[in-house]
Amino acid sequence: MDSEKNNSVPAQELELIGKYARKALTQEEVYTFSVILCDNEIDRDNEKFTVASLKTLAELFVGKTGIFDHNMSSKDQTARVYATRVVTDETRKTSDGEPYTYIEAKAYMVRTEKNKDLIAEIDAGIKKETSVGCAVKVTRCSVCGENVRSRGCEHQKGKQYGGKICCHLLEEPADAYEWSFVAVPAQKNAGVIKSFSPEAHTAANESWAEEYRTELKSALIRDAATVMPEMRGETLEAICRELSIERLKDMRDAFRKKAEKKLSFIRQLDANCDTETESNSEYKI
Repeated sequence: MDSEKNNSVPAQELELIGKYARKALTQEEVYTFSVILCDNEIDRDNEKFTVASLKTLAELFVGKTGIFDHNMSSKDQTARVYATRVVTDETRKTSDGEPYTYIEAKAYMVRTEKNKDLIAEIDAGIKKETSVGCAVKVTRCSVCGENVRSRGCEHQKGKQYGGKICCHLLEEPADAYEWSFVAVPAQKNAGVIKSFSPEAHTAANESWAEEYRTELKSALIRDAATVMPEMRGETLEAICRELSIERLKDMRDAFRKKAEKKLSFIRQLDANCDTETESNSEYKI
């Protein structure tokens, strides 16, 4: 198959994928692709993620499942993210003047007879657009800075005030649930993109690994400072330098759980909300 020739998976990436598989997978068994999950452009709902939010979400989306149309059923699980990175394109600006920044994720699926047609559709650009499901603690007005969840404000999304368009800034992500193939995403740029060329694999893999380590370390130090404010940052930095990526991830997860118990937050998906539960519209972006 042509897609097999163009989709050889380096050993380093197979190791990352191996964290989620019960058995060691071979290059012949795995199909991988790259996808823009979300960015800092104002979307169709006049909302946008801040760059800080994208950096947090990049960590949260590692390991998350890919489904269809936000249908939270196990039968629709088709892929899984095994690595992410935040990319800034300084040559491109968002509609409100910021450097364009996005989360690029690498996802994998297993080659089976069942998903052979899906792989062909991804390669042909038919299955392309994607959307994410996540929770954020704060939704802030871009004009006045008010947290519209807790207090609201007089400004309306999509209208201009003093030459500045009003949008809602999605801040302080608390959780990432899933990402989906959809027909019309809220974010126009979200979707499958061309993968790295074969000759660029080595440098790209090193870049992914280093960026992932940096993100893990930052998250670990941030959550550890919340749980143990008496510990010096220099001590945490020294500890992190000696840890492997796997150990960093274990410690990050442990401190995150303790930090979440200490901090309360508002979820976009309200378990007590009985409106539109079938469409899951409360948390789609």
